[in-house]
Amino acid sequence: MVAADLAGAVPDLGDLLNGYAVERVATVAALRRVVADTRPDCVVVTCDGPNGAWRRGVAAVCAVEPALPVVLVASDGSERLAAAAVEADVAAYVNLAAESDPGGRLAAAVEAAVERGSGDGPTGNGSDAEQARIDHYRTLVETAGDPMYVLDADGTLQMYNGAMAERVGYESGDLVGSSVERFTTPDSVATADAALQRLFANGGGTHETVEIDLVTAADERVPCEVSLAPIRDDDGAFAGSVGVVRDINRRTRKRELERYKRIFETVPDVLFVFDADGIVETTNERATEVFGIDRADLIGRSYAELLDAEVFGWEAVNRYLETVARLLDSDTDAPGRFEVTLTTPDGRDRTYEVHVTLRSVDGEFHGTVGVMRDITERTRREAELERQNERLERFASVVSHDLRNPLEVARGRLELAQEHGDDRHLEHVDGALDRMETIVDDLLALARQGTAVQDTQLVRLDRTARAAWEVVETGDATLTVASDCPVRADGSRLQQLFENCFRNAVEHGSTSPDSQARQDAVEHGSTGNRNSQSSGDVAEETSAGHRTESDDAVEHGDRDDASAPTVSVRVGLLYDDGQPDGFYVEDDGPGIPVDQRDHLFEYGTAGSDGGMGLGLAIVEDIVDAHGWRIRVADGADRSGARFEVTGVTVREQ
Repeated sequence: MVAADLAGAVPDLGDLLNGYAVERVATVAALRRVVADTRPDCVVVTCDGPNGAWRRGVAAVCAVEPALPVVLVASDGSERLAAAAVEADVAAYVNLAAESDPGGRLAAAVEAAVERGSGDGPTGNGSDAEQARIDHYRTLVETAGDPMYVLDADGTLQMYNGAMAERVGYESGDLVGSSVERFTTPDSVATADAALQRLFANGGGTHETVEIDLVTAADERVPCEVSLAPIRDDDGAFAGSVGVVRDINRRTRKRELERYKRIFETVPDVLFVFDADGIVETTNERATEVFGIDRADLIGRSYAELLDAEVFGWEAVNRYLETVARLLDSDTDAPGRFEVTLTTPDGRDRTYEVHVTLRSVDGEFHGTVGVMRDITERTRREAELERQNERLERFASVVSHDLRNPLEVARGRLELAQEHGDDRHLEHVDGALDRMETIVDDLLALARQGTAVQDTQLVRLDRTARAAWEVVETGDATLTVASDCPVRADGSRLQQLFENCFRNAVEHGSTSPDSQARQDAVEHGSTGNRNSQSSGDVAEETSAGHRTESDDAVEHGDRDDASAPTVSVRVGLLYDDGQPDGFYVEDDGPGIPVDQRDHLFEYGTAGSDGGMGLGLAIVEDIVDAHGWRIRVADGADRSGARFEVTGVTVREQ
């Protein structure tokens, strides 16, 4: 026997042929020489694909000894390779990967091939040639590990192997003599016939693979792939076909599994798979990126352990358990949904939308699949859109009401002046025009604060505060700035914030004789758990301009214009656990009642002077645009108003 390992695909071929006198070769030239010199009983050729070197090897054997049986061996075959083996007219084809006993199957194939080839070969007699052809295909079919069948030219089943019988659920021999439509569908027959016609039309092609449906004895349809090879008689005419079948369900499932795995790993969302006991079965790489924990440290842990490891907080776990309980009580398969805020390892709060789907097998709960999608930016955009819609409503209200009132006053007074020639009415017209100008200015400021801050830089607190003070009509009021530390902000908007706070304090504040003592106390006082501290090296008092009445600031209390005492305003830093965390603006006026503080920053919260109530609404918009926070508190010694802005990046000198 000659073993031609032309592909190096079956390194243990010698072991598989134990008991035979084997001469091994590795090239086609060596195979041709050995066959010519030794006249072996059989040749075993290895292969690694439908179009490998084995084809040249088989052709070389046929050129030297046409009747010499050739057994084709594949380490991991396919239906295409099996069909190619049929087309190559080899004596047998063995797919080692499909055999539980590869050595036994190969030995049986070799023995059958040698037994069939022990005669003198085809004699040229029609019946003998036909019988030889039938015996040849029977040997090939019976030794193949894949499901295989042979049809005659009329589509009648001539033979099939045990693997084919098992696939369609019939006993061996039950289908012989039956039409091919007994184990497949008419559409599948048409598909196969068209493929065979193409093979002949293309000048005698080797094989073609198509998809068909097998029909089992239990009338079940099984999607399959079949590699078809035509059988030709001695004259080259169509004599039938050989089909090698492969169940594509398994391959389809494998492809789907691979596809889902790729999706699982590449999806930008965090994915968790929990079993029925709340143990993490698997998760994806995105979870590692978000939580900063290796996947191996997440898998196998319960949600309680994840809670202890601070991967999730109580809110997330409770919402998850509530959602699972609700889904178990529901009659639908729709996933549950909730939103939760988690703190990432870098200290940022992120909002996630969590979808939970139950895993069940035959109606029994087997766990859940959780998908966590970061919706922080979406939530921010929705909030921004809501704020913009609110501003549109404000503009509509101002145009329809606040601007109309002074306009009607001006029109009425102008008519009276024209009718009676009394110029005193023109003073009211002038006042109404001033009022409209103030409203327009406030609307422009409100529009400018309508978007989030994009670019910030370090700006000195003292310089920005003094610049704001210079453009506000402050009369005899005084300003003290207790810090020159830079803060990260949009300088223009920060100045606008100070302007509105200063205007609010000057127009509504008042002092008592001990105001200076209170100012000293402010420098060392506290509000809640925050301490306001002076930097000690900057303290400046400024007065400028003349006191005039304005309508665009809102705060508290009435004042007597005739006696209007001066007000002292102070700006300083806020500290949290010894670290600067923001700044405050404080006056020594009468303060703000507690029951008014919740609504102080709302649009339209006007004071007794009839103002629009936009000043402090603009302040809050500026704070929100920076991502800061603002609250109202009592000033030093519980007198005056104090606005505390926190969450600010401060760089101490």
